[in-house]
Order: sequence, then structure tokens, then C-alpha cells
Amino acid sequence: MRTDTKNSYLESINKAIDYIEKNIDTSIQLKDIALQANLSQYHFHRIFKSLTGDTIKDFLTRIRLEKAAIKLKHSNDEIGQIAFDCGYQNHETFSRAFKDYFNLSPIEYRHTIIELTLKKQEIFQNAGINLNSLNISQPKIKMVPDLHLAYIRHNGSYDKVEASFQKLMLWAVSNLVLKLKPVTIGIVHDNPDLTDEAFIRFDACILVTKEIKSKGEIAYKKIKGGKFAVFTYKGAYEGFYPVYDYIYNVCLFEYKLELEDEPAFEWYIKTPPFNKPENYVTDFYVPIK
Repeated sequence: MRTDTKNSYLESINKAIDYIEKNIDTSIQLKDIALQANLSQYHFHRIFKSLTGDTIKDFLTRIRLEKAAIKLKHSNDEIGQIAFDCGYQNHETFSRAFKDYFNLSPIEYRHTIIELTLKKQEIFQNAGINLNSLNISQPKIKMVPDLHLAYIRHNGSYDKVEASFQKLMLWAVSNLVLKLKPVTIGIVHDNPDLTDEAFIRFDACILVTKEIKSKGEIAYKKIKGGKFAVFTYKGAYEGFYPVYDYIYNVCLFEYKLELEDEPAFEWYIKTPPFNKPENYVTDFYVPIK
């Protein structure tokens, strides 16, 4: 595939995925998504599979049902309301799809995940693991304005996101007026305990002052402003999983924080190459109601 053709397709797919993720709670159809990509349904389906390794149906099913699993864990919403919030028109269709995906009904999953969370909390307590031992601050509640971002979508292992940031920084040097080092942010869309590594979605981002025109794999998005619980972590990036594990299995319950239906993001404060890994500082922004 020619470079200019691939860049054009990447731009189209980025627009389509952004549309899907913003409208996952609605009954969107292939024709609606293809329209956003400015491609025919046939060509869009083929190109989407080629560039993402996923079919549209599988992509929609996965992010809807994994969103539902998170809501079953972190909310007291009724099953019917969760089904509706995740783009299903009725309880029965949702329950069948959920059981096919997780091998548990939504009610069984809710009971199971509550038990597993309580056990995990007990393990943390018995092992003396807490915010201090993990080098995490007490959460601060912040109101965040809308953020304009240039980004590259990364799919797959978190261990390989550095390459996306490097591409983004090279683009920034050539296309932005830089007086200081750009502010870098990572948007975390998936829970690795739920999502297979190959399908993990992560956006490597640079903060920009206004909307920019997407081009090729460099895309634009606006994070919706709102209320966030902010946890500051000092340490190497390899420690991120235990940080998230503790925040989502202990802190959200301990501080009685209810998740909002938006992705969390990481704001990188002290970063390489001018700091040692043990001195990196990252703020974890968790959206709350």
C-alpha cells in the first residue's frame, strides 16, 4: 500500500473510531460509521480489518461489553440501564451477548467481581500495600476544562507506546510553534484484565491550544472536561499496573468515588530523558461523577 494511500485510510479510520467511541451508547450501524470515514461500507469494512486487525462487529461488541463489565463492578445501576447505556436496546439481547463473551450472565459477573475485589482488598491489606508503599498521593478532586489534543492511536502492548510518542514529538517539532517541551498525555481506554493485549487501545497525545486538522496517523480529539480524581505517582512506568490495580480495586471504593463514562488519562510531569525512572512523576486522572 502506498504511503499516501495508507495515510488517507488511517485518517478515515481514526475519524470512524473516534465516532464509535463517542457514540457507543447508541444503536450505530455500519453505514453510519462508514459515512464518518467517507468510504463505502464495503471498502470501509475491508480497510478497517486490514489496519486494526478487527472487524467492526467484533470491535463494537468488545468495547460495549467491556464497558458493561466495568459498570457492573463500579456502579449500582440495574442491568437494564447498563444494557441501554452500552448500546443495547433490551435486557435479553444484552444478557445473551454478555454471557457469550464472558461465560457468565451479567448478574453472575457482578457477584463474582464483587467477591474478587473484596479478596484483592484483603490481599493488599495483609501485604501492607497502600498509597504510601506504592508512592501514590492521596487523591485530589479537580475540575478539568476541555483539552485539545494531537494524538497517535496505539494498539497492543503498553510496552511499545514509546514509539508512538517519538513519532508524535517529531511531528510536533515540524508542525507546532514550540517554546517549551510539549505537554504529553496518555489516554487509557481499556483494562488489561479484561482486554486481550493485542486489542488494547492507547492514545499517545500532545496538548495543543486549539483544534488542528488531522493528517494520516496524526489525529485530533477533544477530551471532554469534567470532574476527576487525580492521583500523583512517583516512579518508573513499569509500576503503572500496580498503581491502577490499587486505585480501581481499593481507592474508588474507599473514597466512595463513582466512575464517569469517560477514559482515564495520564499526565506526564517528570519524564525521560532528563529524569531517572525512580524520579518520574505522573498524574493519573480518573473521571468521576
